Amino acid sequence: MTRRARSPAPWIAVMVLLVAASHDAAGQASARSGFWLEAGWGAGTVRSACSACPSVTVAYGTSTHLRAGTALSARALLGLEFFALHSTDLVLADGTPPVDAENGSIAPVVIWYVGRSGLFLKGGVGLARGTFTVRSTSGEPVTTERTGSAITFGVGFDLGVARRFALTANLGMNVAAIGDIDVDGTVADDVVATVYEAGVGITLR
Repeated sequence: MTRRARSPAPWIAVMVLLVAASHDAAGQASARSGFWLEAGWGAGTVRSACSACPSVTVAYGTSTHLRAGTALSARALLGLEFFALHSTDLVLADGTPPVDAENGSIAPVVIWYVGRSGLFLKGGVGLARGTFTVRSTSGEPVTTERTGSAITFGVGFDLGVARRFALTANLGMNVAAIGDIDVDGTVADDVVATVYEAGVGITLR
């Protein structure tokens, strides 16, 4: 199992959520109308498994996301989410070299606010995209790209700074079924990558 030093970003996001839970965000509910946009960044963990792998491999990296859409009501938002986790030294299967990986997804998402607070739940189904690069000490790096299906869900909190502006804490999970991946001549069968991420974003609406 491949491990790297853990990032403090997930703990920072948890602390923001806990602090935000005590904040009165009822005034933010009236601002949820029309177009909205959120951009964020953070840290995450990818756990990779395949059908013939005896164990799950783990790597850590940085995450980015962009969401945009429209408000259906003061409690429900509909949007499109672009997500990516960039990690290094991910081992997809026994006998394969470590790779630099980008596990991403594009998915329609629904965001549902609990009551009139800033607490929300998120869920969506879409397209997964995996890019895996083997670094070579001699010659050019070899990159393999695969497309599959993705499921994303999470929880977050908007901390209102102004009527149309908020800081948003996110905790999320993305499950991507990517399929077979050829890594330097060795095939990892039926790869499923599960990403856990925590981050902070800026939301405009």
